[in-house]
Amino acid sequence: MTELCFVSAEGGSAFMEELLEVVADAVRTAGGKARTAIGRYPEAGNDTVYVVVPHEYFVTAPDAEFPTADQCRRTIGFCVEHPGTATFERNAELLSILGGAVDINTDSTAELRRRGIGVEHFQLGYSPLWDLWGGDLDSPRDIDVTYLGTAERRRSVLLGSYGRELAGLRTRLLTPPHEPMTAARVDFLPGKAKFEHLARSRFLLNLHREQKQTLEWVRTLEAMTNGCVVVSETSVDVEPLVPGEHLVLARPEALGSVAAALADEPERERHLRSAAYGFVKSLDMTASARRLIDLAASLGSTPAADIAPARALATSLRNPENALAVDTPSFDARFAGDRSAAGPASARGTALSARIAQRAAGARRVATRRWEPAASSPVGSADVDVLIVRRTGEVDPDELANDLLTGSVTPRKVLVGEDGVHPWPRPRPYDVLLHDTPLGRGLTRNSLLERSTASWLLVLDGGMRASEFLLERLLAASEGADVVHCPVADPVDGLVGALPPEERRLRKLPYLGSGYLVRRSLVDGFGGWNSEVLFEGLEDHLFWLRVASAERPTTLVQQVLLRRLRPDPDSRPMDLDPHRVWAAVGSAL
Repeated sequence: MTELCFVSAEGGSAFMEELLEVVADAVRTAGGKARTAIGRYPEAGNDTVYVVVPHEYFVTAPDAEFPTADQCRRTIGFCVEHPGTATFERNAELLSILGGAVDINTDSTAELRRRGIGVEHFQLGYSPLWDLWGGDLDSPRDIDVTYLGTAERRRSVLLGSYGRELAGLRTRLLTPPHEPMTAARVDFLPGKAKFEHLARSRFLLNLHREQKQTLEWVRTLEAMTNGCVVVSETSVDVEPLVPGEHLVLARPEALGSVAAALADEPERERHLRSAAYGFVKSLDMTASARRLIDLAASLGSTPAADIAPARALATSLRNPENALAVDTPSFDARFAGDRSAAGPASARGTALSARIAQRAAGARRVATRRWEPAASSPVGSADVDVLIVRRTGEVDPDELANDLLTGSVTPRKVLVGEDGVHPWPRPRPYDVLLHDTPLGRGLTRNSLLERSTASWLLVLDGGMRASEFLLERLLAASEGADVVHCPVADPVDGLVGALPPEERRLRKLPYLGSGYLVRRSLVDGFGGWNSEVLFEGLEDHLFWLRVASAERPTTLVQQVLLRRLRPDPDSRPMDLDPHRVWAAVGSAL
């Protein structure tokens, strides 16, 4: 009997490894012989046929582990990517060296056949390895809305736009960077943890990646198997699923409001959950598994192909070790970390940067500073002071302050620093520090810190708006943490600050900024925020670098509770001389 050996690349995606294990289990259920392996193709007899995900395995495996021409002849490509994505094109090129291929998507099966590539469709279906729910319609679900998908600008902008519709629901958006995920982290749940999460969730939002318009079948089946109702943007290949009966389809811009409306219709939600689970249970992978077994048995006479071009392609696509996703947005609207420092230094930029620094230093010596006390002093319910600094290019903080003072949990007081901005004189419900010329965000924030007395500090920038539940949700997640933060919806980049603090990533990109709740004792231990003119705009980045390097405990609340207008700051040293500024970041700690 032919043995199918499902091989995953060492250091590849845990998602692909899980999927191959499910298919191997279906092969065994169909009466076939199957095993799984990780890394180099294992030694095998004449009756062994390998199964790999081409775009994942060949690009991730090192050159030394690239299979021989004879092994490739006895390999079936298991294809999962849709047309309209770069990974589909990569996959299509690599299939030329393999003995056969199957594809889980009808659209990509048709497209590969159109290109002359022999491929059979593999219908995914129910797997007991996915099912941690069991069909109990009365089981509790403590998460209202979830999202599971790697970060990408289009998806990110859409998720950010749902913030207000989903504000009153218990939401958890898991948006890891587009990198191989090999182990659990706060934004990536492999295997059992993922299925338990889906079994706790009422609704799953589903958005397409890049230009694709087809349904994400694996994610959809995993959700339905665990009773999580799928709310997806319109897809072109949902059959045999019936929209409105098994899942809900809507325009991508409307998914947030649709999920919020469904949350108020428990009977419809229950019907969708039950019908979808029954549908998935009716999808038997046994027939597809038998076709895979038959395909494997037919490969003995397949001639070996020249693998040199495919090997060269895989080598050219291989990421360096510990490579980071290139599409993680910077928190700062202008600065893109060391990417902006890749070109040659500009003598003019260096001179202008020095002039700005000199002018700012002079302004600090002679500037007028004064406090205007609040016209009224609302008594807050939490031991939290809010520190807001408005710089040039950011809108008036009145609406932000009102969001906080009328929220479900209110702060002890709000302190606002108007740094070189001249607000219209009027009574305000917060203390205001006025600088007649810009002195810098770090210096201004440290002045607010001196006037603060609370145990916790909520650190925000001007130009932001907050959900009424912001402080409530951050405080609820604060046990055992020194810093609690959440994504900020940006109209251009989507979700910024949506990843946990990682020192290796922070060394490359200032992707975390304001919008965090921090213990006063930690800030005091750091001596406040960096106030050097050279690092204007990087005050929060330097703060996060210190948090990460000191391994202080943090919590990421995965819900959009803050949004901002696109800031347009005046020119700063880091805009004009990024080489020198970015090189100096490490020494500033």
